[in-house]
Amino acid sequence: MNWLDGWLRDARGVGREFWKFYIAALCVDIGFAMYLFLYSLFLLDLGFDERQIGLVAGAMTIGAMVGTLPAGVLAERFGLRPILLTGFVMTPAICAVRPFFPSEHAQIGMAFLTGLFLCTWHMGYCPATAALTNEENRTFGFSMMFSTGISTGALAGLMGGVLPGWLMRTHIGLHAVDAKRVVLLLCCAIYALGIWPAWKLRLSYAGERRGPWRFDPFLYRYLPAIALWSLAAGAFVPFAQVFLAHQVRLPLVRIGEVFSAGQIVQVAAILLAPLFFRRCRLVAGIAYTQAVSGLALAGLAGAHGMPGAVTLYVAFMAIHWMAGPGIYSLLMDRVQESARSSASAANIFTTSLCQAIASAAAGAAYVHFGYPKVLGAIAAVAVFSSGWFWLLLRDRRAAHAVATATADAN
Repeated sequence: MNWLDGWLRDARGVGREFWKFYIAALCVDIGFAMYLFLYSLFLLDLGFDERQIGLVAGAMTIGAMVGTLPAGVLAERFGLRPILLTGFVMTPAICAVRPFFPSEHAQIGMAFLTGLFLCTWHMGYCPATAALTNEENRTFGFSMMFSTGISTGALAGLMGGVLPGWLMRTHIGLHAVDAKRVVLLLCCAIYALGIWPAWKLRLSYAGERRGPWRFDPFLYRYLPAIALWSLAAGAFVPFAQVFLAHQVRLPLVRIGEVFSAGQIVQVAAILLAPLFFRRCRLVAGIAYTQAVSGLALAGLAGAHGMPGAVTLYVAFMAIHWMAGPGIYSLLMDRVQESARSSASAANIFTTSLCQAIASAAAGAAYVHFGYPKVLGAIAAVAVFSSGWFWLLLRDRRAAHAVATATADAN
């Protein structure tokens, strides 16, 4: 039971402000996950086809990429809390308006604005989590945020699938489009509930000294490594369900069962991440998870039977997500406290760009070369990324420099 004792010790170690932020994050996770799940189906009801839905989704991704770096600059100039609150107000407001404008151009434009303001949350939650934890319990903080996001995603999908039908049964004459519109507005209300705990949050850290953009030297080593890892992840994760359907030839019902099982295992792995990274050390633990993920992908490349492929798929998804809390903890530990917002923005921009490139290239490669060859190449990239993080382990001066700079600042 040592792992449970350690987990409970970390839970007691984080302060009241962390749990305020966690409640705000819970509102975002539930509200926006359900919104995303339902919105594409809502567009189908409006008569949109796959091409148009793809344009809308792409516009939101582009908006997030465009807004990420400016959001990091503004966070360091005006403070992180105002940027987070802006996102909490504007994102649900825009999302609440979107269902009432059915034209393609309006949907694309408002999707871009959604991504532009949503990026304030994606950019801000990493330095905010770091500011509300310390080196002892930071991995616990990130593991809680990651595991909650995954588990609420499953809950949001269930709620989003049930609520429109329930409304149509209880309100005779209510059309499917109107029922989904009501649920989408409910999603926006759940998201907006996060304004209250975010408003009450006392968030103070060195990055709120209203200074200029700071590009921490650690990023010169970190960003190429995370770019490699993002290429590997982006080349498989978006196609995971397609792989199960086309390569393993599972029926839809079984794919849903495997997906649900994978999410349960992911949550368990992420909750165990603090103990794992405490035992292995942070960088070594990241390298291990990346190497094991690469081996799982290599196994999928050669898998022929259904049980083996499903087992390797679930193992990859669990280990892949388990690396997340460690990677974010590493970034926040190694950069100066005053540069956390800019580091988070640079991290999100790099990962988003690499994942977008990887998914586009991998989609074409799967068609031309088949899954086994492409998965073998992706596995090599994941293992190479693991080696890069091992190199980071050898550089102890960076961590010492950050600690010295932080002590001097205080």
